Amino acid sequence: MNRIQRYIFSSLAVTCTAGVGLFVFVLLTGNAMRDIVGLLADGRIPFLLFTQLLFLLVPYAVAFAMPLGVLIGILVLVGRMSANRELTALKASGVSLWSVSAPILLFSLIATVFTVWINISYAPSARASYRDILNDLVRNDPLRFIVPRTFIHDFPGYVLYVGEKDGIQMREFWLWELDEDRRAVNVLRAEEGSFRFDVERDALVLILRNGHVEMRDERNPDNLAEIRPSVSFRDTSVLLPLDRILGRAHRPLKTSWLNLERLLERREDLRAQLRAPPPEFDESQTRGDLAEVQFFISRNFAMGFSIFSLALLGIPLGIKASRTETYANLMIALLIALAYYLAITMIGWADRNPAARADIWVWAPNIACQVCGIALLLRASRH
Repeated sequence: MNRIQRYIFSSLAVTCTAGVGLFVFVLLTGNAMRDIVGLLADGRIPFLLFTQLLFLLVPYAVAFAMPLGVLIGILVLVGRMSANRELTALKASGVSLWSVSAPILLFSLIATVFTVWINISYAPSARASYRDILNDLVRNDPLRFIVPRTFIHDFPGYVLYVGEKDGIQMREFWLWELDEDRRAVNVLRAEEGSFRFDVERDALVLILRNGHVEMRDERNPDNLAEIRPSVSFRDTSVLLPLDRILGRAHRPLKTSWLNLERLLERREDLRAQLRAPPPEFDESQTRGDLAEVQFFISRNFAMGFSIFSLALLGIPLGIKASRTETYANLMIALLIALAYYLAITMIGWADRNPAARADIWVWAPNIACQVCGIALLLRASRH
């Protein structure tokens, strides 16, 4: 590698690192704001756990940020070199476009290998661990989600309010039971209450003491004239199932959360079932599961190789754009990446249809980018 190629390689490393860092930050912020920032702000999770969850999101964010970050880095570098007439000077000195493209393609191959490694190993496992920790927060510590003097909407069909919390005991407790239109059909008020976790039913049991129930007309709960007389109680309990907000306890992992080793094991198990069907065998279900597993194996590799495919496309587009403005190159990169991810998503809709062969079609966007990129590079090299 000569001095010019080393210069291009090192410059690309800087711009791509900045691009990847930007999109990792955006993805981390989006996921954190949706899932865990509110928990931290309400004091439901400690800062150490928040940091752990944030780090578990990094491999997942990197897997999606690498293709877009490398593409924006290539567009910025090549666009700047083209706008500043550096490419023209290099061509006049006898340096071909292919020689200029070599360090860019080498960098994209290194980034491709790294991203494939992340996609097939760390990203799925980290994503699964992240979801498991979030799902077990309430099961391991039911009172974590109870914040005094705050209306709690985490449990579908109910709204909770606690005036004071002292250890496991809560005082000034309100519970609104909602219908499908989110209208209060029953209102419970109790002097105190507590929670316990029922392992067998995977539910929180809310135990209320010394209170009353206000029952409204189920057909028209908003008509306060039809409120029935209040019913007092000394002790009562309300079951709050957790599967609707956290999913079933000990449920099988999603296929997209399996790393390559577990995907291959799952594929062999499904193939064994097809060869020797067990009792009550559902062949269509098994073939659908097998098609889904094969799709995610292919998708994890295809998403990694998208870096090289987008690099081939990004070099001639950067030359053609000839812009030094970062925002213009960012818009081009976003449009290309949006089209790529949209194509992958649409192909993924048929992941459980064996006849559709989504595991093969998932490579189509890569092939299309490579064909277009090579054609545009050949055209640019002749000018």
